[in-house]
Amino acid sequence: MLSIATFSWYDVFIILALIAIPFILGGVILCLLLRAIRHSASRILLIWLVLPQSIAACCLGWGLNFYRISNSLSIILPSVSIAMLAGIAMGILLLGVLKPVTAGLIGGHLISLALFVVIINGFSPHLYAELQMGRDMHQLRYIDKSSKAFNQRLADGEFRQEMLVKAVDRRDMPLATYRGLLARGASPFQRYALKGSIFSMAAQRHNINALQVFSEQLADDNPQAESHRAFLRQDNPLDQHFYFSVTPAAEENQHYKAIVKIILNRMPELLSDRVYARILSTANAELIQFLWQYHPPEKRIYRLQAEALLGKSTLAANITAAPDILKDRPAAHSADTLWEYIVQYAPREAIQSVLKENVVQWTDYQDTKGNNRVLERAIDRAEGSHGDPQILTLVMRDILAHSRAWSPSQLAHGYYAAQPGSPMVRALYNAGITCAQLRDSLANFHAEYSVENAQQRIEEVCGP
Repeated sequence: MLSIATFSWYDVFIILALIAIPFILGGVILCLLLRAIRHSASRILLIWLVLPQSIAACCLGWGLNFYRISNSLSIILPSVSIAMLAGIAMGILLLGVLKPVTAGLIGGHLISLALFVVIINGFSPHLYAELQMGRDMHQLRYIDKSSKAFNQRLADGEFRQEMLVKAVDRRDMPLATYRGLLARGASPFQRYALKGSIFSMAAQRHNINALQVFSEQLADDNPQAESHRAFLRQDNPLDQHFYFSVTPAAEENQHYKAIVKIILNRMPELLSDRVYARILSTANAELIQFLWQYHPPEKRIYRLQAEALLGKSTLAANITAAPDILKDRPAAHSADTLWEYIVQYAPREAIQSVLKENVVQWTDYQDTKGNNRVLERAIDRAEGSHGDPQILTLVMRDILAHSRAWSPSQLAHGYYAAQPGSPMVRALYNAGITCAQLRDSLANFHAEYSVENAQQRIEEVCGP
């Protein structure tokens, strides 16, 4: 369960105060501007207190933004506003008491500076570390022009590897950054803390620039390149987890293909069955087609999964040669058997070619309640904008043709809440389920669930 954030009245007051303070400061400065026309004290405060502090705040904000410190405006604005208000108040008090006015101005600046340091440390205690890291990243981005001090720090091997990891984390780093670090002795063929190998980290983060430079270290036939290749055989970057959404976008596929191409062009032997298994479990036909161009999977069930996704003409013959493999567990998140996987993901023509061979034993896929797991996959595919109700027709028709048991409750579960125009009932009817059987299945279903619109779906096909 998601937790709900709660705020006290004190929290609300603080938030409103932080929002209001910059406006209050603006109002105070406006008043000083208006008074400066006739009052020398206001002019002195504006010129020698407010103006220098405003310039210093702008320079600090620019510096934080230049070094890409996150939320720099939200850090600086309230801190500077509070500090400047305190400095102005102190300056007004001291100018009337101390002579000369220099002492009052110095006092105002010291109060502002001290308060700013205290507040900024409270708001962002790690700001200095972030600023230092930002400066380091800037030096890395322009490593050919980096300072002497930074190059001296890179002489330390631990710091050098840390900078390589930080560079890999940022996909916008130029090629020159990685080449410069490698030339100074950094190596992607090492493990870094608990994050794994740096080469694999670059693959996980889709860092194309880093991988291009790293893969150059694999090209030669010298002992060092062979050592690097041996490292990757033990720590295959393509075995690592790659994020894919449920429906991968074209950009995700393009990123993955770009990464794989860089690596396999240097080391095609890294395309292992484990690599195939990761993509087969996502049922991404586009990526399977891309990998197949290098070579198909060696493991038989993985090869059949790939053939099914790609609609290969060899699928039915290969399954007929060993039909028991349909019951084996595939590389998949949800399917327990190869036949479930095929019905869930393969194109209609591939499913039809397997059914024509009469090798499916439907009783092997029934659970203890009499429901058929493969039929459930077909029911799932019948709905949706990208569904294919004809697959349900093929599967149901074959079950009926072989006089295998089917569960009326399972059929009703597929359409009892279907929307108007749903193809589910029509697909079952085309398979050979009669209108009487459809109505009986719905009557059987009443006992456990409340039915919404199911009768209307039947009437759309069978009439009242």
